[in-house]
Formats: sequence, C-alpha cells, structure tokens
Amino acid sequence: MRTTGRNLLSNEHEISWATEEFENADLGDKRLNRRLMKICDSFSESPESPINQACENWGDSKAAYRFFKNDKVRESEISEAHYHKTVSRARKHKTILDAPDKSILHTTCLAGLSTNQSAFILLQPINRIH
Repeated sequence: MRTTGRNLLSNEHEISWATEEFENADLGDKRLNRRLMKICDSFSESPESPINQACENWGDSKAAYRFFKNDKVRESEISEAHYHKTVSRARKHKTILDAPDKSILHTTCLAGLSTNQSAFILLQPINRIH
C-alpha cells in the first residue's frame, strides 16, 4: 500500500503534507478541496513524474485530469492558501533566507567574447528577509 505524502504527526493522528498545506483552500466544493489534497500528496511523492505515473491508478489519474480542467478550480485560490501557510511558517523565525532556484544564462553578448564564443553564467540570488 502506498503512503500519501509526507505525514505530520498531530495528536496521534497522521496528517498529510497536502492536508496541512491546503487546509484553508476553498475551491467552493469540499470534494474539490479533498481532490486537491489527494493530487498534491501524489505529486509530492513523485514530483518528477507525469500525472498518470504520480497517481496510484487510472481512476486517480482521470480524476486529476478532470480536476485541472474544472472551471471551478481557480489557481488563485490554491496559491493563496499556499501563500498564507508560507507566511505563517515564516513568522515563526527571526530571519528568513530566500534562495530561489539557480538560473543559467547562456549568452554570446558579453564584452571580451569573440564572435564564435559563448558563456554560461550561473545566477543564484539570495535574499535575506527580516
């Protein structure tokens, strides 16, 4: 049997990562809210996988595709719930380091490069938030 996402222990009950993260999401229908959490649990276990591989079976895959096509599902509601949880976690700390993903810039327009040369520049900004 497959476990669902990273579980957090709370009062002797297991709560999945997605349930904790999106407990305040309101997609206008409790079934959509539950489906969001189930999809996120599946994806958190296998983030590199396409939908049909991340989901446990064909029925769950089909439900995920229907969820993403549903006009009632608003990205803004999902993002807002995630944003508020992130802010809540951040408030527990005095200093936060924001290290976004690295970006690689490939260019042929740098001073000092001849016509047939190019350069790769690694960009990794780190922001300190008080």
